[in-house]
Amino acid sequence: MNKENLEKVARVFRIALGCLILFWVLLTNFCVFARYILQMSFAWSDEVFTLMFNWFIFIGAALASIDDKHITITLLRDSLKGKADHILGIVQNILFMIFIGLVCYQSWTIVALQAKTKQITSILNLPVYFTTLAMSVGTVMWLVVMVYKTILEFKALKEEN
Repeated sequence: MNKENLEKVARVFRIALGCLILFWVLLTNFCVFARYILQMSFAWSDEVFTLMFNWFIFIGAALASIDDKHITITLLRDSLKGKADHILGIVQNILFMIFIGLVCYQSWTIVALQAKTKQITSILNLPVYFTTLAMSVGTVMWLVVMVYKTILEFKALKEEN
C-alpha cells in the first residue's frame, strides 16, 4: 500500500466525474437549444440533472478526501511534527470514518426502504433509490479512501519509530 495506489483511484474518480460533467454539459446545451430554437421542452431533463448532481457530490467527496481538499482547520496539525502529527491524523481519520460510516449506514437503510416500497420518479419512472444510491455508493468509496489513508498514517507513524 502506497500513495501511488491512491493516485490511481483518484484518476478513476476524476475520469468518472469528467464523463458525468461532459454528459451534463452536452445535455444542458441540447436542452437549451431544444427549448429556445426548436421550441421543445423536455420535462425529463430536470430529473436527470438532479440524479447526476447527487452522483457528482458523493464521487466528488471521495475524490476530495484523496486530495485532502475538504475544509479543515489545520492550526493544531500544522504546529505538530513527527509522531504527534501522525497520531492526530489517525484520530481525525477515525472520527471522520465514524461519521462517514453513520451516513453510509443510514443511506443504505433509505435505499432498502425505497426499493422495498418500489417508489419511482414522476417523469422517468426510475426507481427513486437511484438518487439515494449515489450517497450510498459515494460514502462506501469515501470510507474505503479514509481507511486507506489511515493505514498510510499508521505506516508513517511506524516509520517515525
